[in-house]
Amino acid sequence: MIESVFYFPWEVYLIIFMQSSFPDFVMRFFEIIADVVTKNVLAFIFISVYLAYNKDWGKFTLLSLASAGVCCEFIKVSVARLRPYAVVDKIKCIHPNVAGQNPFDFKIQGYSLPSGHSMMATNLFLAIPIYLRKIPYVAIGLIGVFIVALSRVGLGVHFPTDTIVGFIIALVIILILSRIYDRKEYRIYIYLGIIALSLVGIIFCPAISYIKYVALALGISLGFLVEEKYVNFENPKSRRDSIVRLAGALILFALLFVLIPKLAGRSDLFDCIKYSLFTFIILAIYPLTFNKIDRDG
Repeated sequence: MIESVFYFPWEVYLIIFMQSSFPDFVMRFFEIIADVVTKNVLAFIFISVYLAYNKDWGKFTLLSLASAGVCCEFIKVSVARLRPYAVVDKIKCIHPNVAGQNPFDFKIQGYSLPSGHSMMATNLFLAIPIYLRKIPYVAIGLIGVFIVALSRVGLGVHFPTDTIVGFIIALVIILILSRIYDRKEYRIYIYLGIIALSLVGIIFCPAISYIKYVALALGISLGFLVEEKYVNFENPKSRRDSIVRLAGALILFALLFVLIPKLAGRSDLFDCIKYSLFTFIILAIYPLTFNKIDRDG
């Protein structure tokens, strides 16, 4: 793979300024953001919304996350832009993208463009406000996205343009989905389109990091296809039902995405199984129990 190096001078000046001027507690706060805004955390938040609060909101956020993730990873691998600390000596890597690993091993750390954290933050803070057309919440959400983007720059792991591109990709996908998602007759085409485009992308980008995102998109899209055809559960009718569903989701999530992976050990094949099969189970199979666990059931 041919790695690329390109940046604007102002980007380097900004990173160096932040790293030399911001107090330590700000950098520690940035590190906390890096550990919290992750794929697993966001997936659990969106899955919880889907199962225990509002199914349509959860579906929308998960679809936008999966679609943006596939697009971002395709670009990330194809462009292979090196991270700032790898090309400018004065820039420090304060918090690697994958902690505890060699920051210069980009097969593990991933490349720089676009910023996955900025993409995920856009989904976290803006997906539902845009879907519901709640403009005041969109304005508040933009502040959250800006803080996350700023943290990636300050930690030395992204150029500012990486965060801008991650934001734009997620925003465009959210806007497109918000226009067509409520037309329920189109949803099957949305699911099948995400599956088809993701799989076709493997031809041009066979990197395992991209394939893992494809596995996640498959698990989400197939899960929703099966849920709508064979399950079609309703939103909880009481706080008690929400709590019980959420508790079950937490236990199942911990089992499928924490305990079993630890016992199985780290491997690319298992990661693909985890993202596809385990996601499918929690989205389409677990809701089959709701008739039993809901009080009204």
